[in-house]
Formats: sequence, structure tokens, C-alpha cells
Amino acid sequence: MGADLDEPGDWHLRVSDAQRDAVIEQLKERTADGTLTLDEFTGRVERALSARTRGDLRTATEGLGDVAAISASTRRVPSHHTVLAVMSGSHTKGRWRCGRHVTAVAVMGGCLLDFTGAEISVDEVQVTAVAVMGGIEIIVPEGVEVHMDGLPIMGGRGMRVKDVPVLPGTPRIVVHAFPIMGGVTVRSRRAKQQPTIEASPASPRARDIETSGAAEAPSPPVVDGTTTIMFSDVSDYSGITTRLGDAAAHELLREYSQLVRTLLTKHGGHEVKAQGDGFMVAFPSVSRALRCAVELQQSMDQRNRASDGEAVRIHVGVHAGEVVREGSDYLGSTVIVASRLADAAGPEEILVSAVARELADGSREFGFGAPRSVMLKGFPEPRLAYPVVWSGSTGTDVLPDRAEANAASSTAAVASESDNGTVQPLPPRSAPDTSSTMTR
Repeated sequence: MGADLDEPGDWHLRVSDAQRDAVIEQLKERTADGTLTLDEFTGRVERALSARTRGDLRTATEGLGDVAAISASTRRVPSHHTVLAVMSGSHTKGRWRCGRHVTAVAVMGGCLLDFTGAEISVDEVQVTAVAVMGGIEIIVPEGVEVHMDGLPIMGGRGMRVKDVPVLPGTPRIVVHAFPIMGGVTVRSRRAKQQPTIEASPASPRARDIETSGAAEAPSPPVVDGTTTIMFSDVSDYSGITTRLGDAAAHELLREYSQLVRTLLTKHGGHEVKAQGDGFMVAFPSVSRALRCAVELQQSMDQRNRASDGEAVRIHVGVHAGEVVREGSDYLGSTVIVASRLADAAGPEEILVSAVARELADGSREFGFGAPRSVMLKGFPEPRLAYPVVWSGSTGTDVLPDRAEANAASSTAAVASESDNGTVQPLPPRSAPDTSSTMTR
């Protein structure tokens, strides 16, 4: 850890993304040299990503200290690990060093592979699991990317991995399951919470408050203030899956998900949840959300132009307002409107509410196309929505300043029609299936 984070008097200072990234790199090195297990690594990475002050960030590296670099030639990393159970039970858990290949064979017996305590120094671990009239259970920490394939013969395979964001720096675990009249299961387990240090001594009054708060029941959902919510989905993902098959479609989805998470980090967004091909993201401001959405569309457009394969087109909805926060989730009408706007948007389109458009208008950074009146599922009245003009957009070819002028004149026209009671909702442009996989 750098010396600038070692002074207790500076623990209250805020930290930057660069400082968080530096700590994560240090944690990756300490996992590779065997200091940390995979379970410990995921827990510390979560603390580093959520750190707001230097005191918070220091808890992620507590107890590691400084060690001299160890050359790769002195590290003994087995290339292969085998677990065998024949009419018996066998397990590998606790602290163990894992190589690139792991094989588990259970013949009328049971095997357990627990990766939460494993020391993994490779980017990807290939697990071959063969269960003949037996069972194999594989446990992984939350936040680790897991992929399962294989061929069950009169048997079954299943994966119960919690849908949480993939933590940066964690290895990918690929399970090849071959159950023959047996079963292979993969499940995730949350990293064990470790005690953290205090940035400064707590006052007696603060300790009294903490003690009394610990005895109270969990607090109900609270209003978290004005937040910008963005939904992003892949257009016609079911059609892509039909045309390419599950494996190829999943690979495209993985490429898209990595791009989304990279841009979230760049623009200060917070991933609330990801389900299937859909992302729900929270931003502290509309401008940050629109910058992320525009760069996301531009990146996908560049990718589609450079690729000879299947094009991946996305549709985005953005709305801002009061939200209710319950745990790590966001609830309320603001979330529902943003989701419905994403459903109403066409491929390669960013559709924002009138509120979000007004909040972003002051910066003069974004261009908007002519508004249209859309009916959102669950709402009795039509709402005005504005497409965002971005370079390469198929929604409109006008420049941002011209789009602003068109939007102003169209807004006046719509308002005049509304006064006369003749508003007719305009349907979105025709497009393939753009239904969101994230329902509210």
C-alpha cells in the first residue's frame, strides 16, 4: 500500500478510482503468491470497490504488509489436481493450491471441490467432473465467473450461482460435467466477512449509538433521493440465440457485459442488477448516464462495423427521479419508467424522459431528436420521450444543434395538441423484438 494511505490523519480523505484499481492489483498479486485465498480475495475486492475514504480502502489490505517479490520459477503451482472417490467420499477444501486443470471422478461415491479457500494464480481453471452413479458438488465464491457445459447421460447437471457482478481480477472457472446416472452441481457461497479496522477511535456517544442500533430490527426501505436510472438491453437477443446457438450467443453477451461494466466504472455508474441481456444501472446525475449511454452505443456501432459476424444492437432507457432503496436494490416508479422507456426504444436508440431531458439540457452537451408521445405499460396516460442524438445514430441524421431546434418546435406542437385534447401517441419505429429481460 502506498505511503500516502498510511497516515491515520488522512484516512478521512476521499479516494479515486485509480487508487481503488491499484489496491485491486495488489490483491491480485497477493492471491497469485498464495497469501490470499480466492474467498479472501473476493471479500477484499468488494471492500476496495465500495471504499469511499482512505480509511475504508486501507481495510482491504489490512494484515498483508510488504513482501519481496518471488520469482515465478520458485513457485510450485501444480498443473493438475485430481479428486477420486470410488464407493466412498473425497473432498478438497480449505486452503489448497489450484492449477489450471482439476479432475473430479465419483464412482458410486461423492466428491466435493470447494474453491472458496483455493489459491489460484491462473486466469482460467478447467474442471472436468465425471460422476458415475455418484455425485460431485463444486462450490465457488460469489463474484467469480462460472461457465458449465458437458453431456449428461441418464443423469443431471445444474448450476445455482448467484447473479452478482463479476469482481475484477477473479479467475474464470469452466466446468465440463459428464454425469452418468449421477449428478454434478455448482453453487456459489458468499465470501466470509472479515473484521475491519476503524479509521479513527469512536467516541463513547458513537459507541452507544452503534450498540443500540445493532439490537434494532432491519430498517424498512428508505427514500434514497434523486437518482438517474438507466436500463440497457440487447435487441432481439432471443433471435440471436436462435440463429447462433447458446454458446455463441452467450459469448456475444459476455463481450457486451464486459463493455457495459467498463463504461460504468469510467462514468461513475453503479450496477444495480444484471439479468440475462439486461442491465439496470444507477447514476448520480443525468449527464453521467447519458455520457455512458452514448459511448456505449458508439462502441457497439464501431464493433458492428468492424465485425463480419452477428451485429449486436442495444436499446437504452433513462429516467431520473426519487427512488426507494431496499438493500442493494432500487424500487419505485422512477425505476419502472426507465425500464418501460428501454422497452419503447428501438435498436441503437437511447430514449429519455422529459424530466431527464430537462435536467441534461443545461449542459448543452447532448442533442435530442423530436419528442414522441409513448404509452408505457402500466401507466394510463402517454408520456413524452426524447431520442438522444449520437454519432452513428440511425434514429436521426441531424446535428445536435439542429436536433435541439426540432425538439423545441415539436414540443410546442405536442403541447398545443395536448391543449386541444387531441394527443395521439406515436408508435416507436418498427424493430425486431426489443422486450427487456428485466421486468418490473
